[in-house]
Amino acid sequence: MTISSDGEGLQGPALGLRAKIVVRFAAVALFLSVLLGVITYVSVRQLIVEDRRVSSVAQATGDARLVSATLRSGQANPSEVLVSLRPPTRSTPLLFYRGEWFAASLQVRPEDLPPTLTDTVLDGTPARQTISIRGRPVSIVGLPLTGDLGFYFEVFSLADVADTLSTLSRVLALAGAITTISGALLGGLIARRVLHPLREVTAVAHQIASGELESRLDEGIDKDLTALTASFNQMADTLQTRIAREARFASDVAHELRTPLTTLLTSLSVLERRRGELSREGREALDLLGRDVRRLERTATDLVEIAKHDAGVVTADVEPLPATAVINRLLNRLRRPDLPVVVDQGAVRSLVHADEGRLERILVNLIDNADTHGGGATRVTVSRVADVIRIAVEDNGPGIASGERERVFERFARVPNARPSGQYQGSGLGLALAAENTLLQGGDIWVEDAPGGGARLVVELPAEST
Repeated sequence: MTISSDGEGLQGPALGLRAKIVVRFAAVALFLSVLLGVITYVSVRQLIVEDRRVSSVAQATGDARLVSATLRSGQANPSEVLVSLRPPTRSTPLLFYRGEWFAASLQVRPEDLPPTLTDTVLDGTPARQTISIRGRPVSIVGLPLTGDLGFYFEVFSLADVADTLSTLSRVLALAGAITTISGALLGGLIARRVLHPLREVTAVAHQIASGELESRLDEGIDKDLTALTASFNQMADTLQTRIAREARFASDVAHELRTPLTTLLTSLSVLERRRGELSREGREALDLLGRDVRRLERTATDLVEIAKHDAGVVTADVEPLPATAVINRLLNRLRRPDLPVVVDQGAVRSLVHADEGRLERILVNLIDNADTHGGGATRVTVSRVADVIRIAVEDNGPGIASGERERVFERFARVPNARPSGQYQGSGLGLALAAENTLLQGGDIWVEDAPGGGARLVVELPAEST
């Protein structure tokens, strides 16, 4: 039973632990970058704007006094007075004198001034306002001149301030992006280090699942995971002990059955030699007895073989063999010369890497399975594909559904749509043993549809050219 937290199992695929660590490090780095960036931008902006406000007011006040003093002396007309100011910053002075407007430049006209600011200053109150004139930010300072001589306005350009703040925002954005990426990289490095012990656990668990029951975790892998590694190793010890005990039990049971089975088979052969002396009912009982005794013998033999595989005492003496010769010898021994063998040109010039005895056992199990459950074997094919040889046994049955093709290699498996022969029904261990022996020799086995209908059981083993 799998339990998912936070609804992750209901929302589609969830992020892995490493991805979560990277995302969270990146999110924290992004949050801190945005926070520091906003604080920095607001602070710098306030400092720059306040400095410009103070300087612009101070300059406008000084210029207004100079204009007032010059106009009182009567030495120049208003336009000449504005031109003579030559402000050190990029500013434009305007003068409202005796009901007329005077400007030192055509860049800013009297009508560009905001009416609210103009009315306030003309009422005798100094005022300041920041606006945009033709897309350019400006700060306007308005002052009444002493002695009721007029009203002085000075327009200061804020383009340099806007450029500075724009550059600052780009720099902060770039710094934020770099910080976020650095946070993600740091999260990846930390996740790699943190998950290293888990990768070790995964690797050892995979080895155990693959049959290497003696694999164990190094208990010094991480001092913080000592309890986990100790528990994992204890679990592996328990599992190995239980599997060995079960395999030993199956082997002991099979061996214990050998003696009574031998007695039964001997007695059965005596009865079969004297079959003609029995009544019709006796002959029918003898047939039933013979079928079940031989079935029991085959099951006991298969159980011993399975127990040996589980105990890990089975080995394979792999050597290069001519696959077609092995198959032909086997069919002659099985008295199946009628079963056609189709060999392609690549397989004729190839040697299969296999243990001859185990390869024959695999093929016997496949042919028996086809005869017992598949309506009879129809042909054997041998083909060379890249660096492997594929040996396939085809049958005349209804085939095996795709959902059952993995299950047929399980122990005591039964296929629902199998076509029984009406005689010996098999122990249910034949294909399981075929799979065990194939994997032992470094090969693979699977089921597919035969070209003419029915099932096609394929064994794939390494090969080399002659």
